[in-house]
Amino acid sequence: MRNAARSKTTEPSARRTPTAREPSPRRSRNRLGLTTVVAASILLSTSFSARAQASVCKLVPDDRNAPEEILRCGDTLEVRSGHDTNYNLVDQKGMPQPRELRLDGGALKIEFHPSNEHPTFQIRTPYAIAAVRGTKWVVEVGSGKMSTFVIEGNVAVSRPNGEQTVLLGPSQGADVSPRSRPIVVARWPAARVRALLARFGQQ
Repeated sequence: MRNAARSKTTEPSARRTPTAREPSPRRSRNRLGLTTVVAASILLSTSFSARAQASVCKLVPDDRNAPEEILRCGDTLEVRSGHDTNYNLVDQKGMPQPRELRLDGGALKIEFHPSNEHPTFQIRTPYAIAAVRGTKWVVEVGSGKMSTFVIEGNVAVSRPNGEQTVLLGPSQGADVSPRSRPIVVARWPAARVRALLARFGQQ
């Protein structure tokens, strides 16, 4: 899903009325002037299967972070976006639910609950890929780097070429850029975490 000028999802654009129609790409606007702070790469390419996504995923208003919308896919996946975020669902060739998402800029807060049919989910950015088996985490892309912060569970962050992979746990984060080597896992200070979550209308 891609936030084209005000929303952030390509399939079920995260900025429209939650209807079961085909999602279209778009971009969210930064009405609050907040900066982007997260970025976990997710393998993403074009748009998600229109029919499959329309039947499983929907967009609903985000009361905490208007005018953004929340992408919900059954009980498995929930994606919240910050202002000025641009992302898309990967074409899954008829799969009923997305397994990958691409984040090109902005911030996303993801909650994923694995099932037998959907055991994993991953996000691709220009700088890294974040894959999980069940967790809550935030990804931001901006200023030439991708940042990933884990709220619950574990997230594996790796470079696109698979050159290095690190495992993040709760309250841990990592920044990845073309020049940063190796990827360093660190416990983020409270001020940085608050600033990141504020992008989604949370304290």
